[in-house]
Amino acid sequence: MKAISKKKAVSALCLAAMALSFASCGSATSGSSQAASSSGSFQGDYSETRTISLAVLDNVTDEQWENDFHKFFKEKFNIEWDYNYVEWGSWDEKLRVWINSDDLPDVSIWNYNYTDFENYVNQGLLYEFPDDWKERWPNAAKAYEASPLNQELEERFGGTYVMLRPIYVYNAQTDPVVNQIGVVGLRKDWAEAVGFELKDSYTVQETLEYARLVKEQDPGNLGDQLIPLCLDPNNAMTHFVSSQCNHARTETAIYKNDEGVYTWGPAEEEVLEALKVYQQAYREGLLDPEFYLLNDDDKDKFYINGTAAMYQMGGVAEFRQTCDTEMDKNLGLDSDEVVHTGIVNGDDGKYHNVVLGANYWSSLIFSPNISDENFERIMDLIDWTCTEEGQNVCNMGLEGVDWEYQDGEAVSLLGEDTNVYDKYGARIESLYILEDDFAVNNPSIKEEYRTRMNDLAQLKLDNAQGEYDDFDWDLEFYSSKAKDQAQLDYAAEYANLIVQEGDLETNWRNWVDEKMVLIQPYLDELNSMGQN
Repeated sequence: MKAISKKKAVSALCLAAMALSFASCGSATSGSSQAASSSGSFQGDYSETRTISLAVLDNVTDEQWENDFHKFFKEKFNIEWDYNYVEWGSWDEKLRVWINSDDLPDVSIWNYNYTDFENYVNQGLLYEFPDDWKERWPNAAKAYEASPLNQELEERFGGTYVMLRPIYVYNAQTDPVVNQIGVVGLRKDWAEAVGFELKDSYTVQETLEYARLVKEQDPGNLGDQLIPLCLDPNNAMTHFVSSQCNHARTETAIYKNDEGVYTWGPAEEEVLEALKVYQQAYREGLLDPEFYLLNDDDKDKFYINGTAAMYQMGGVAEFRQTCDTEMDKNLGLDSDEVVHTGIVNGDDGKYHNVVLGANYWSSLIFSPNISDENFERIMDLIDWTCTEEGQNVCNMGLEGVDWEYQDGEAVSLLGEDTNVYDKYGARIESLYILEDDFAVNNPSIKEEYRTRMNDLAQLKLDNAQGEYDDFDWDLEFYSSKAKDQAQLDYAAEYANLIVQEGDLETNWRNWVDEKMVLIQPYLDELNSMGQN
């Protein structure tokens, strides 16, 4: 095996990015459930215990650390964790402080952004991988290459300094990959009671029709507790705004129009029209009266409290399974009898929530001070988790205890009322491939849920009718103070407009003028790129 050797300097940035879309770059395989074979170097000499410092977003209790799942990894790789729990609200700031003070744990989950990444690499604040790391850890390398952005960054910086964590590697639902938003769950029994048709896709107006019927007839006899559409600000943006407009959310707000000019989508009239529908739903009492205070807990009112008629479920089978488990546990209901799923199109009948990306969420970074021994040990663990065997353990638990092979198929041994998370808590050892990939075809999830979500993902792509943007590498890699100042929380901005007193159109136009002071310098820089 080729010896591990470190690069000594960062190469100059490439002058231009290759014009690649996710469809041509990504190596995630649509419909395949076969992970990598169990090859690699993780059968090494682990006689010496390595204590590895780790920073993750998952809280693991002292009691959970002693369970069999964590013991399995500790014993397999002879690792002791120096564990650092990072709270979501302080994630960016805590990592920024650690990085700039040269005090990073050995390995950390980091909310990657290009501007900071460029600065950190140029200052030598991130670990540079050995030249031959992909040969040493081929399974991790395969997962790494599933995000085209990893490869672009490697070219631009002349080496590997970050591992963007791939959403899909072996089990992409569609080609190109569509994101997971835009799938709603609704009370099927209430729809039947009020005479509302069950379909695979609905326009925004049709979802309002359902909400009005449920509000008027109250088939669940909930009275004032009833919430026809339970949506937090992010899900309300998905449901009302980006369902109607291709360029209305953070990922798509700045785009290049048909004339080749960079433009700000939220300033376009179609966004105003979508906001009018959003505000109409709010003023009619179809939303939670305090929807703007909800924070990813809107789903609880559907399957825990049982007071919501419709919510944004998300488009992978794991979310559907969670709904099933929670409804049975909290409401004593069989979700197969009372829940229907579908996608939300714009009122033009087209699906607008397609956001092609670089197939990643967050990243792994390593301390520039990590020892060779600790780096090799943690990479051995990561490499093993990227194999078929490793993915099964990370996502289904321990073989022979939580699942087993029956007729060549992995079958869960856990009861219907529990799951791996309930049994073991956060599984922080699954550091690299996100569980979304396995969830697409997870055998411990009901087959009908997997099939349904995969079919709805394809329906999104079909209903989009090709009207979505390719990934813009120039935009991704552009870095400036103007870009930083132009970043907005669009979900919060839209929610503020909805609840604001006065005329919506006037308020929206004033908002556009106010924010354009921040946006226009960024647009000017982008549109001058080709002129320099």
